[in-house]
Amino acid sequence: MGIDEEIQVPRHRTFVAATEIKGSKILTVKDEELGTIKEVMIDSERGRIAYVVFACDCFLGMKCKYFAIPWGVLEANRGAYILNVDKGAFETAEGLDKDVWSLNHNDLVKVYEQYNLQPYWEI
Repeated sequence: MGIDEEIQVPRHRTFVAATEIKGSKILTVKDEELGTIKEVMIDSERGRIAYVVFACDCFLGMKCKYFAIPWGVLEANRGAYILNVDKGAFETAEGLDKDVWSLNHNDLVKVYEQYNLQPYWEI
């Protein structure tokens, strides 16, 4: 038996390179731009995307902020990703340090709770 015979990938799956995700826009459901994806964070033990780091567009007179967003709350749409939040949702929210984007397990649980999403490692 060869590899081709043993492995069958369903035709309905879509595979996207991480390099294509990085730099993608994140939009609201009202098609307002929130920012761009800066990094894709992989859980190397479970082989899953844990979260993305996105740079929220700078608000007037404010510096740019970075946030962790669970992959499961984003919906791919025409080369961008839709996040079901209001544009102002991140104005007062606490973000990530601009140079440290890795989260520990407890911090990641809090991020998933913010979005009312069950952590992928509990499913």
